[in-house]
Amino acid sequence: MLPLSERRPPGARRFALPAWLCALSFAVLAAVVLAVTPPSRAAASTTIAGATTTATTASATTATTASLTTQVSTEPFKARENYFCTRIPALVTSKTGVLLAFAEGRTRLTTTGCHDVGDNDLVLKRSLDGGATWEALQVVVGAGDALAHGNPAPVVDAVTGRITLLYSSSDWNRDAAKPSRSGFARTVHAVHSTDNGLTWSAGVALPQLKAAGWSWVSTGPGHGIQLDRGPHHGRLIVPGDHTAGSNTTAGAHLSYSDDGGLTWQLGATTAPVAKSGSYPAELTVAQTVDGGVYVNARNSEPTRCATNEHRLETTSADGGASFAAPFTPVANLDTSPTFGSLLRLHAQDRDGKPNRLLYSGPSRLGAGPLEDRRELAVRSSYDEGKTWKTVGTLVSAARTGYSDLTVLSSGSIGVLYETAGNIPHGNVVFTAFTEGAMDTAEKELRRPRTADTRERAAGEPGNHAVIHGGAALGARGSGKAMEFDGQDDYLRLVCSPSLRVDDRNFTVTAWFRHTATTGTLPIVWAYGMPGTDPLKKGRHFSVRAEPGTGTADVLRATVGTDIGSTEVTLPSSYNDGGWHHVVFTRDSLTLGLSVDGGVPATAVMPAGNSATERNLTPTGEFNIHIGARPDFPNQPAGVAQLFRGTLDDVRLFQRALTPDEATLVRDGSLAVATEDERLRLGFSTIW
Repeated sequence: MLPLSERRPPGARRFALPAWLCALSFAVLAAVVLAVTPPSRAAASTTIAGATTTATTASATTATTASLTTQVSTEPFKARENYFCTRIPALVTSKTGVLLAFAEGRTRLTTTGCHDVGDNDLVLKRSLDGGATWEALQVVVGAGDALAHGNPAPVVDAVTGRITLLYSSSDWNRDAAKPSRSGFARTVHAVHSTDNGLTWSAGVALPQLKAAGWSWVSTGPGHGIQLDRGPHHGRLIVPGDHTAGSNTTAGAHLSYSDDGGLTWQLGATTAPVAKSGSYPAELTVAQTVDGGVYVNARNSEPTRCATNEHRLETTSADGGASFAAPFTPVANLDTSPTFGSLLRLHAQDRDGKPNRLLYSGPSRLGAGPLEDRRELAVRSSYDEGKTWKTVGTLVSAARTGYSDLTVLSSGSIGVLYETAGNIPHGNVVFTAFTEGAMDTAEKELRRPRTADTRERAAGEPGNHAVIHGGAALGARGSGKAMEFDGQDDYLRLVCSPSLRVDDRNFTVTAWFRHTATTGTLPIVWAYGMPGTDPLKKGRHFSVRAEPGTGTADVLRATVGTDIGSTEVTLPSSYNDGGWHHVVFTRDSLTLGLSVDGGVPATAVMPAGNSATERNLTPTGEFNIHIGARPDFPNQPAGVAQLFRGTLDDVRLFQRALTPDEATLVRDGSLAVATEDERLRLGFSTIW
């Protein structure tokens, strides 16, 4: 073993900045979305001396997160503590009950970067008291080099107590502005510890875990497992994924060891599939009661808006040597594209309790890797992963990313997960709770929907709206409408290709009613917001009532492109408590806004030099909000842009309707421009 004290100690991390740069860093940090404490250095000794090591501690608390009562909640890895940020958590419990929390320690490349590529190390903190306190940070891999190390995948051999950490490494172009691994071989390596993570062996390359023709290989992330039943009893299994064919095809695989982690073989491997479609990555595994392996994976569909099924699954019946079937979508598991973790909690033939698997991951349905990584929850399967309950336990309502699960020596459940302020990663938090507390806090996690009732081609999915808060059906004449309380009620249309307006003409129509005298009441707000997302450059369209006095009382519609925003207004917010019908169109470069069939107010957009400069839709993922500004619930203090009133019959057409067609829509016709209709929310049912 090579003691960590003989490698680069954590206190010697290349993070000593001159005073002027520290000041600049802090100024930049204030504008960056990571919500962290000011830059600080972790208390750390230069030698690792077991339980007496100078420790970075976070006081244990008995807290209530949402309705979940936790035993402990601490923050083992904080952004700006030794590293610019920490990501990709992995968690295991040693044979003797020591908790080992791993993560990627990522160095700063740019003022806003927490980059996958860069001079990234694999770091560790140990806890001897169930996560209440954590020892000093250890650099397990990367202390003596500037390589890009990542994807920690630890696994514990219950026989010897040996802990093996598989990980992936590559060089990179050393370009801080545009970091890239392109052209550099990525390989799998392993380090071992036989003393509960106090010391670690030197890294050993495992070239056999990267098949010929693979251009990329990755481990985990997250913990591996050991089989403890069946013909492969004692086998260690760590999942991974890879790409091939000049990075044009992708696949998933399992690696296994039959000697406690000393040697490894490549096992199950999927047939290559094109990266242009759905494919599995970032796998997590759990043993089934028949000795098999259940495999759950992130759906890495590159066009994330093409699907709402963000998890894939399969099994292995031969100890991970092969997959029993191709990966297929996991039903009824609302989540976003991210890594999630599996954990075997009970096996009835051993502890008398119903068979139970746990899964941790964001429970908000959505395609955005940043915006929709929220509401970390633990959900259960009682039939070995065949089905997943839609009820579960909310661990954190905040923005949260990757997570990993373990069972503590006490029998409690531990979760290590990413979180921050306005983005879902940067810090790594640990929390623990009993199974009883988890079950007591269970609630329905699947948010209700209201249906898109437009005519659709056979097999075409509907753009059904997800209901947030307590938005509920109310009355409108003999029919129904959706009521919003102005506190936390809104609807969200998860992105799909058919909701992309791009540079085309369009029409939005809706019935609305309100009596508000102040504030901004969004009726429809699609995509982003001006000035808040430099990558999307404020591409959006919106219609909102702005009640006030005098000239401040308006109905406003806006669009935003890469070259600027344009708005059109009517001199009333229509807050008389009556029903009003709004029509907003883009016809070439002309915007039109009218209410109740009146003469439209108009404005002209900048011409732009290309379709790109006239495009209203972000290139990546998006949401369309009904009744809220897109940044809810993360609006700045004092901002509460939510609709207070009632909406009905919200429609979107991908062309400009004629005045006669708009009249037909207002009169309730369902046969208007159906070939161009992309959304019709009639608010007749909630399901």
